[in-house]
Amino acid sequence: MSADIAVSHPILENCGGLPFVVEARPEAAGVPLTELLDWITNSSPWREEQLHRAGAVLFRGFSSVRTAEDFSAVAQRMAPVILDYAGGTTPRSAVTGKIVTSTDAPRHVVIGLHQEMSYLAPSPEFPDPTPDKVMFFCETAPGGGGQTPIADMRAVYKKLPRKLIDRFEQRGGLVLHRKLPTQKKYGFEVTWETAFGTSDRAAMENIARSKGWSMQWAKDGGLEVTHGPSPVTKSHRVTGEHVWFNQAHLLHKSVAPWTSQWLGPALPQRLKARLLEPFIRDRFYYHSTHVDGSEIALSDLDSIRRTIAQETVMFDWQRGDVLLIDNKLVSHGRQPYSPPRKIFAALLADASRN
Repeated sequence: MSADIAVSHPILENCGGLPFVVEARPEAAGVPLTELLDWITNSSPWREEQLHRAGAVLFRGFSSVRTAEDFSAVAQRMAPVILDYAGGTTPRSAVTGKIVTSTDAPRHVVIGLHQEMSYLAPSPEFPDPTPDKVMFFCETAPGGGGQTPIADMRAVYKKLPRKLIDRFEQRGGLVLHRKLPTQKKYGFEVTWETAFGTSDRAAMENIARSKGWSMQWAKDGGLEVTHGPSPVTKSHRVTGEHVWFNQAHLLHKSVAPWTSQWLGPALPQRLKARLLEPFIRDRFYYHSTHVDGSEIALSDLDSIRRTIAQETVMFDWQRGDVLLIDNKLVSHGRQPYSPPRKIFAALLADASRN
């Protein structure tokens, strides 16, 4: 099987080594799914080596991966555990099993680069509660745009000013504060029912308790949740390399919905979002602070955003593409797109979290 698959360095323009591409030779493009799954299992040591070196691996040209069910079968060979998305910050929909849509955010919205669930706090029961890997599958390629940008967070760590890293680390990590409404009122909120996949308050309280989150019900019926402290950097458990590992640059009131193009990119839509600020600022927000409660300097956040942008690479999705990302080493996001576009996702763990 392995002899029928072309293993190459990135063939995509200006990728600079990210992602590493595994592309089927024309004569092997139609290999049956069962054989492809066996190859994925048998090549695991090699695949993990490439993943840890490059940070992401793109599998392309395998026509037997057509549906969400096919993708689920592939995901189960890539790691022993597929995680759920309870507690995520972007709206997603279930597709099959634990396979979900990559995001249900409006198509004109830019989703900044991030490592999945990096805001979750370690605990004695779950010393690393974040996914080890994130996988994406392209069932339908975008009509235009819609790339999934990625960035090597080892390079980001090396490029950030040492004094900035010290400021974050010396304060013991980060805390994420969230306010989520019960119902959408202005069109771009994420409700707590959507974020956590339940409309039952008791079930929500059990989720928070099991995750070690602090939460309370607000007077307006919304949910206030606090996560933390979570780390700002991390050493990769296999390679030992240092990575920048947090979402402070995204989950912050300085980039709240009314400051973005959430309603749409046109000037009237942006002005409307600004006009809504007084009505929504205490209804729906994400906001990160240092553990001691002090605010993060806006200049530091700008520096982080610039550095991530310098390391960002993109490729255009093709139908059937499967992208495997080491969630600690590489961040990901989403570009605006023209329909159609169907990208599914799976969060993977290399060991059971039970």
